[in-house]
Amino acid sequence: MLHIGSIGKTSIDIDFSFIILVGLFVVLNYNQQLGIQYALIWIPILFLSVLIHELAHAATIALLGFGGSHVILGGMGGVTVNQRKARPWQDMLISIAGPASSFVLMVLSLWFWQRTTLGHTDRMLDALLPRLAQANLWWGMFNLVPVPPLDGGHATRDFFRMFLSERNAFVIATWIAILGGGAVVVWAFMSKIFFVALYIAWFVYLAFQQWQHFREHGVPGD
Repeated sequence: MLHIGSIGKTSIDIDFSFIILVGLFVVLNYNQQLGIQYALIWIPILFLSVLIHELAHAATIALLGFGGSHVILGGMGGVTVNQRKARPWQDMLISIAGPASSFVLMVLSLWFWQRTTLGHTDRMLDALLPRLAQANLWWGMFNLVPVPPLDGGHATRDFFRMFLSERNAFVIATWIAILGGGAVVVWAFMSKIFFVALYIAWFVYLAFQQWQHFREHGVPGD
C-alpha cells in the first residue's frame, strides 16, 4: 500500500492492484500507429477519474458530519472506508455522490475541450480531455448498475431502507441486483464489452450467494 497524501482528515492510499489495473489499460489501449504516448495517457485518466469519484464519497461523508475517511485506489476501482452510523437517506446520498462526480467531470472535460482555445490546440489536452470525458461517462454509468458493491447497488438498498424493514429492503434490492445485473451482463456480452460483462457477472454471482445465505439463515448475508 502506497500512501500518497491526505486532504483534511481523509487519507489517500494506492494499492498495488491499482497499478496492475492501470498497466492493463495501457496495454489494451496501445496502438503502434499512434504511439505509446496515447496509451500512457490512460494513467492520469484512471487516476483522476477514480480519485475524484472516491473523494466525492469522502466529501459527502464529511459534509454529513461523519468525519474523515480512508480512500483506497485498487484493482476494482476504489473504495472509501468510513465507520459511521448513518441514516438510509444519508447512505444513499453518499453512494450517489460518486457517479454524480463522474458525470460532472465528464461535462467539465467536454466543456474545456470544446469551448477553450487551449483545450483543442494543446496536443496533450486535445488527446486527454475527450478520453477523460468518455471514461467518466462509462465509469458513472457502470457504478449506477444496481448490483453491490457498486454504488447503484448500495443506493438501491438504502432507498428501500427508508420505507421498509432491513429484511424487506434486502430482499427487494438483492433481486433487483440479480435480475438487473443479469440483464446488463447479457447486454454487455451481446455488445462484446467482455470486460464489463465479466465484472458484473461476478457481482451478480456474489448477490446470488447473499440470497442463498439469506434463505439458509434468515438474515442478510453481508
